[in-house]
Amino acid sequence: MKKKRLVHGLFGIGAVLLFSLVVFSTDALVESKWTVSPLKVDGLNEEWVSDTLSFEKSASVDYAFKNDGRNLYVLFVFKDPKHLSSIEATGMTLYFSTEGKKKKDYGVKFVKKTVAADELIATLEKQGTALTEQKKQELKARPKYVLFEAEAVNKKGEVISPSGPPADVDPPAFMAVKQDKLTIYEFRVPLAAREIHPAGIASEPGKNIKVGFEWGGMTAEIRKAMASGIGAEGARAGAMDSGFADTGEDTGKAINEDEGMSAGGSGSSLARMRMGPKKYSFWVDVKLAQHQ
Repeated sequence: MKKKRLVHGLFGIGAVLLFSLVVFSTDALVESKWTVSPLKVDGLNEEWVSDTLSFEKSASVDYAFKNDGRNLYVLFVFKDPKHLSSIEATGMTLYFSTEGKKKKDYGVKFVKKTVAADELIATLEKQGTALTEQKKQELKARPKYVLFEAEAVNKKGEVISPSGPPADVDPPAFMAVKQDKLTIYEFRVPLAAREIHPAGIASEPGKNIKVGFEWGGMTAEIRKAMASGIGAEGARAGAMDSGFADTGEDTGKAINEDEGMSAGGSGSSLARMRMGPKKYSFWVDVKLAQHQ
């Protein structure tokens, strides 16, 4: 029995190392296309139907870029739902570097969440939207809203708030929509300098930038849930080991599970549960289009 548990332990460590790998890929060079009119950020790909999309194999996603003189627009299409990972909890962070390096000093985090009316009002006012008392009361008539939030973050993931009043810049925005088997994300990020807006890319048409995509992985809530689940699993396993399973059927089930763990059955599932969802990350070299 001790030998079997040692094998199980070694396999568990190997499985943890295997499933803890973040999915990375090599850089790709993509040319952004010029758009004469600002795109409507609605999560629908109608304005992209004539564009050739690039493909990222590690996450089974298609993506494309467009820009005008003010903003960069990004289309991001999940073709396989299993690669969504925990994106609903973690959101999607886009990093931008103008130095030719994969630097995460600045980025924009896009998160879809459900909020109460008071939080929605506070968010709108923070963004510079003037709300009358009548409008606030109208908003409070509904208890919950779906908010597509976009905020600048530093390399620690901390939110960077504007230092002054809203500038003449389109704030970052996004929308996510499901179409049949596809999940489509559409983003807008200002090209402005960060001194003007903290979410600015600090670039201009014709320049080259690096864009990093990151989503999924662990959150504090997932860790808490996993700790509770693993604790219950450990308690159940301890009861089995102590002979507390008092029926032949239960004892047989415990033996099958133990053998499965040694052979890579439920042991790998337990390792995956301990590691949680995958974290995805990849970078793309983008050449911004010039005015045409």
